[in-house]
Amino acid sequence: MADTQLSPPSVSPANRDSMPGMMRLVLSKFLQHTDDMLPAEVVSYDRATNLAEVYPLIVIITTLQTQIKRASVSAVPVLQLGGGGFVASFPLNKGDLGWIKANDRDISLFKQFYAQSAPNTYRKHSFEDAMFIPDTMLRGVSVAGEDTTNLVIQNLTGTVKVSWWANLLKIIAPRVGIGGTPDANLQLDVQSTTKAFAMPRMTAAQRDAIPSPQDGFLVWVTDTHYISSYNGDTNSWS
Repeated sequence: MADTQLSPPSVSPANRDSMPGMMRLVLSKFLQHTDDMLPAEVVSYDRATNLAEVYPLIVIITTLQTQIKRASVSAVPVLQLGGGGFVASFPLNKGDLGWIKANDRDISLFKQFYAQSAPNTYRKHSFEDAMFIPDTMLRGVSVAGEDTTNLVIQNLTGTVKVSWWANLLKIIAPRVGIGGTPDANLQLDVQSTTKAFAMPRMTAAQRDAIPSPQDGFLVWVTDTHYISSYNGDTNSWS
């Protein structure tokens, strides 16, 4: 009979009959019941409260090698990067992935007041006191080759994006609205009842110094107080 059959299913034979082996076993058993961080899936999300119900995706394995699914965790705060009056918030959908991260101690009172609080129980490292970190995990994300070295915020397909280059800011979108929802027939729709829109303002000499003007360029010429447009057929400003 093989020696491994004499050992309990969860005990490595290498850890038997020695103090270091016993310590390794005790530490292993302790960590098996300590929550820290696991991939998880969104079950539901309330954006008004920024709380989600999430489902950890790594199962529990018993000493008999039986796999047991974990229970979902409700009322988990979702990470929103923010500070100084700014915030980055994402509309989570059912099935979105991310990471559930357990806190060191019970934070139930903190979630009520968002101020310095004592732990409400002796609970430690439990997903009952977790936060959820959204993460696409690179599923279906298509970043344009031109943005390899750029900072990009975009939808998954890249049809709407803002990319920060070393020397420019690039926006790509079927429609852009400023001050309201853009008209369906407009690429850029600036709406306001209190402020004006201004195009580049310059003298005629400054206008003529623009390198390689293209058909349709528009400027306000301060010498004449008129809009000047570039005609690509005649290669001249009017």
